[in-house]
Amino acid sequence: MMDSGELKMDNIIRDEGRDRYSDVDYSVADQNICPACGTTAARAGANYCLVCGKILSEDYQPLDTLRSAHRLQGKAFLVENTESEHIENLFARNENGIAHTAWASLVYSMVPYLGILFIPFTLIFGAGGVAVSYKDPVLGGRRLALISIGMSFVVLAIQVFLWWLLYFVPTLNRGF
Repeated sequence: MMDSGELKMDNIIRDEGRDRYSDVDYSVADQNICPACGTTAARAGANYCLVCGKILSEDYQPLDTLRSAHRLQGKAFLVENTESEHIENLFARNENGIAHTAWASLVYSMVPYLGILFIPFTLIFGAGGVAVSYKDPVLGGRRLALISIGMSFVVLAIQVFLWWLLYFVPTLNRGF
């Protein structure tokens, strides 16, 4: 049988390893601390972290913090195994590029005052886009080119009005 002195000494040794502020009744050496999120396991023999799902027997890995923040521990990323459609040439698009250039020029011509410089380019590229669409109907783009040409006249009218206002507003003060 054990002497009461030995029993007290054994309890003192166990108490030194125990956290003073913890309600858990086992020593720090027996606790499993999650390497990903730092949570202490509730049971001594726990295999998984209850917070993030990390296997407690594994060491810390660089993505553990990110995975534990999004609750992705233990889930495989199957990026390598997924099949995607094979694209031979990313830039081989069969479209009317001149009509798209006319549309881009129209968009640039909407800048107040300086956009008036892009209106001639819109008309030139729009006419070229219509010509290409008649020459090769498979490419398309006729409608886009015609819209660009039509809208360029509207933008031209707005731009001329803005330029007129630029010169007209300073003369309003002279009348008073």
